[in-house]
Amino acid sequence: MAGGNKKVKKAMETIATNINDLPNEVLQYILSFLSTREVVQTCVLSQRWCNIWKFVPTVHVTNETIQHCQKLLDHVIMQRGDVSINTCHLEFIKYFRRENRKANKWIFHALSICKVKELRVYIQFQDFFLTITNQAIISGYLRKLELDSVKLEANSLDFTSCPLLEELQMGYCIIYARKIVSKSLKRLKMETMFFETEDDDGWPCRLHISVPNIVSLTLLGFDGWTPLFESMPYLAFAIVTFNDECYDTCQYSSFWDCGNEDCEGCYAIGDHLNGSVFLHHLSHTTHMELTNDCRMNMNDSISTIFDRDLKWCPLFRNLKTLLLNEWFLENGLRGVLRILQHSPALEKITLKLYMEPKKIVESEESYGTMEQPFVMNHLKKISVKCQKEVMWVKKIIMTLTQFGIPHQRICVKEIPRSSIISEMTYLQTEHNLRMKPYKCVLNDLKAKPER
Repeated sequence: MAGGNKKVKKAMETIATNINDLPNEVLQYILSFLSTREVVQTCVLSQRWCNIWKFVPTVHVTNETIQHCQKLLDHVIMQRGDVSINTCHLEFIKYFRRENRKANKWIFHALSICKVKELRVYIQFQDFFLTITNQAIISGYLRKLELDSVKLEANSLDFTSCPLLEELQMGYCIIYARKIVSKSLKRLKMETMFFETEDDDGWPCRLHISVPNIVSLTLLGFDGWTPLFESMPYLAFAIVTFNDECYDTCQYSSFWDCGNEDCEGCYAIGDHLNGSVFLHHLSHTTHMELTNDCRMNMNDSISTIFDRDLKWCPLFRNLKTLLLNEWFLENGLRGVLRILQHSPALEKITLKLYMEPKKIVESEESYGTMEQPFVMNHLKKISVKCQKEVMWVKKIIMTLTQFGIPHQRICVKEIPRSSIISEMTYLQTEHNLRMKPYKCVLNDLKAKPER
């Protein structure tokens, strides 16, 4: 028995080790989970640790001012030599306009010399947007780019100089460019953007986006005109939310072309007169979510670009799952019925009916010949999410059955009112907190552009 204990003890002594016994590659991997300032501080541990920090494949600076971390970033980026960086996350607070050149210098060097594969630039917004020059974003290695609270002033955001870029995320950014181009991009997410695009004469125009190989698109609210996407034949996943700041709205008519020459939504840009502006370019997707958060401000009289584009509703040949909220009720059920008619492969629909529309669902006769009963062979389920199955919800269900949807395929799920209020309050509060300072600065920029 004693001999057995000795063997166990000897085995434990053999296995026992400390961090200094680990190879440098393992230590560098462990250190990559720390902030860059913490990583650099390990140089005082021992002689061996003096240079390990220089080879850690990440740079992570958070909650620091540019002035405070200038020496740090000069060392880990500018004086790094040919040691590559896998991920570089720069999150600054209290940014000032005079520091713009320093930030662009770090970004350019990280991309062009340090061969960064993933770059994130985030500004905790105070009084200025960080302006990133088009020349700074050039890399043959970059695969993922995240930008938050930055301003992009170039006439064209041409990412062809980043041939490996597959994912682009932008939030609370101002874009002056007339076009965004990337042949390699696979995933694009834009949240609460500010599109300030103008033509040569200074008139507002749409931002054109050319991303022919994209498979996933997320567009969550923006201030400005709806961007115009070029052909996206490989698009499989699309989430789109419009809000009150979208200029493509008509407050005079539910069916657009209101006849009021003062209506900017109808007549400031006339490209919609020739066909669909937005929905047509989502026609290849297999999963689509179309929501409108104008309901948050109870501005139910607004007619959205969804309503207008449905006049030229494309054929969603590949669409299998669809999510809509209350916007489609503004003209009865025309919106959802039109999409159903043009989606032969649709399998599941989710309708989020949290707020009662001002206009009650119309009778079957009022839809005319465009919405006659139809057969959907692949449809398995329509999920209706609401507070309670009240009369207006029942009318919607009844109308769906009148147009050929079997009642047994419609499932009603009651969501507690507290959960709905909590969700909407959180989204609106977060939006207002971030939008308030942006609006002030945007108004100043429009009055006196910072060029």
